Amino acid sequence: MMRRATAGGADPVNNPLRMSFARWRDLALVSCFAAASIAPLDAADARTRYRSYDRPKKKVEAPAPAPLNRPLFFVVNIGKQRVTAYSSDGIYAQAPISSGSRGHATPTGIFNIIQKNRHHRSNIYSGAPMPFMQRLTWSGVAMHQGALPGYPASHGCIRLPYDFASRMFNATEGTERVIVAKGDVVPMPFSHAKLPEPAMLQAPGSEQIASISGRMLANAVNIAEGASAADAQKIDVKAEIPDGANAGGKLLNPREYALTMTKIAAKTADEAERAASPARRAVEARVQEQRIAATDLRKAQIALSVASNRLDAADKRLSRVGDNETKRTEAEAARAEAETKVKEAQTQIEAAERAKADKDEAAAVALKAFRQLDVTRSQAANNTLFWKRRLAPVSIFISRKTQRLYVRQNYIKVFDVPVIIRDPGKPLGTHLYMAMQPVKGGSVEGAPKLRWLSMTLTEPSQDIAEPRTRRRKGEAEKPRLAPNVSASSALDRIEIPEEVEDKISEMLWSGGSIIVSDSGISNETGEYTDFVILTR
Repeated sequence: MMRRATAGGADPVNNPLRMSFARWRDLALVSCFAAASIAPLDAADARTRYRSYDRPKKKVEAPAPAPLNRPLFFVVNIGKQRVTAYSSDGIYAQAPISSGSRGHATPTGIFNIIQKNRHHRSNIYSGAPMPFMQRLTWSGVAMHQGALPGYPASHGCIRLPYDFASRMFNATEGTERVIVAKGDVVPMPFSHAKLPEPAMLQAPGSEQIASISGRMLANAVNIAEGASAADAQKIDVKAEIPDGANAGGKLLNPREYALTMTKIAAKTADEAERAASPARRAVEARVQEQRIAATDLRKAQIALSVASNRLDAADKRLSRVGDNETKRTEAEAARAEAETKVKEAQTQIEAAERAKADKDEAAAVALKAFRQLDVTRSQAANNTLFWKRRLAPVSIFISRKTQRLYVRQNYIKVFDVPVIIRDPGKPLGTHLYMAMQPVKGGSVEGAPKLRWLSMTLTEPSQDIAEPRTRRRKGEAEKPRLAPNVSASSALDRIEIPEEVEDKISEMLWSGGSIIVSDSGISNETGEYTDFVILTR
């Protein structure tokens, strides 16, 4: 049978368009069935997968940092852009840094942390944030958290990574040494016969710490309650021995002794402060009684004056009476009465004068007690500050330029004395000697023996007596080399008076340091700073 042709004359079965549509239709149906069968599995996998993100993650705790065994100090290597924190046990932490860029070079030398501020902003560079700021100089150099591009990029400060900056900010006490150098400065164990050793001091006994202010308090209260000055002076308050003091003769190292004396001074200051109020009230009460006694005396004097005037009037009246017996009798009676009043007034004046004298004496005694207490208060406050200062590490600086030894503690000048330096025309170099925790089990004649570290700076100090030669245009400046003097050789040439060594031994403990340098006191060393030695 012949198939019927369409209007266009084309075969409907063999039409290519119809066949193409059928193929696309079949392909679409197959894809739909495949997607429908796979979709439930994909949805289940997706639910499982995304549900895992909703589950609380297990907190991974960072390893705890190593315990810090003080003293702590820092060495900054400008060349390697690295800072190393050292403790008594060795390297405590390390981190990369970014120091001053060209034109804003970070000064090198020996510094100290002199100020800390968690949220500091620069007062030089438009309030730029400097988190975890630890100041090294008052001229604007500090360590703080900042960007680390991998090369020197700051305006002179030492930028630190966040973790290191925050950790060291919490670890430092504000007195730590910071050595900044162009190259490696490695602390080395060191010993020398001229290094001082701490003196062991006798613990204060009960006879030394009897509370003077306690007696002052009792006296002030007793005077306020009306006891005599003699009775007040007889009062004795049993001495209390603060924690750490031992009347049995225990030997204390300089820091332990300073801590004990700080407690004693603080106790005395507290007692004197508590005694101030009753002593002041005693003075006010005695002054008020003195005023009342003066008023009573004045009243008695007025009464005597009135009685004397009446007696004079009675005498005049009696002289004018004449022979009239009645009037004479009345006048004589009036005179006798006036004379009695005068005698009574005189008796009152004598009593008022005695009372006023007693009140004047009582007021003077109360005022004297208050003034003594005020002196005790002032002395106790000064003693508290003194012994708190003695808790800080002692810092010693020996200058070849000035031929003197300087001592500071807690950034306060203690004393300075001349010393002898052999061959004063030859350089000594710049050396730092750090006292560390005593050797376990080691002692010298019963006293603990401190461990010492020495560090020698390879750059010469600014004041070294080597004039710079002029160079031609375009010629690079020749680097100045530090004197080739070892830390041991430098100490060999220094002679310190024995009494000065004894005084230093009473203040020296771990954390103390000795600086030997060719330079003098730098312009960065001032009030509220330790010794700053600049090598550039």
